[in-house]
Amino acid sequence: MRLPLPELMNKLSVGYVLSPYENCLWSVYDDVQGVTCSAEVRMGEDGDEAVAELQLLYDTPPEGKLPLEQIFYALFRIAPGSSDKWDSKMMKIKGESAKEEVYNWEEKACRIFEACVQELKMGVMPDIDAIIDKIMNESDRFGDKYGDGSSKSPKIKPQQLLGMKGGRGM
Repeated sequence: MRLPLPELMNKLSVGYVLSPYENCLWSVYDDVQGVTCSAEVRMGEDGDEAVAELQLLYDTPPEGKLPLEQIFYALFRIAPGSSDKWDSKMMKIKGESAKEEVYNWEEKACRIFEACVQELKMGVMPDIDAIIDKIMNESDRFGDKYGDGSSKSPKIKPQQLLGMKGGRGM
């Protein structure tokens, strides 16, 4: 996934290019569950590295969980020998790196981050597991949501068109 910086920032829901040391932060607190969900995109000191993170911070962590749960982490750097293309150097969802069995894993991971940020922008606590399941289980390897994934065109016999029963012409 190599992208120009403005396109990368849009993909991460920032909407503008961050300057060195600048960050963009979204956060929502759910007082019923006692959990804060925060997302952040920040630019490194030299402007050649960007980090995106999505975290849950628990007031009282559930059994077996730490007070801070990292949901999404991505490190992007400007690609060597390229003046404008950025590449992901590390990307994890719930501690797991790219899965080879999931087509277009990095793109889907960024869409998960973007979907969570959109909910945070509306002041809503995102249902992270539902978002991950929905996006990671989409089948888009060969076609869009309307395609069946096959590359074979249907065979059409002219006689079958308009109820024709055979013979020649009309």
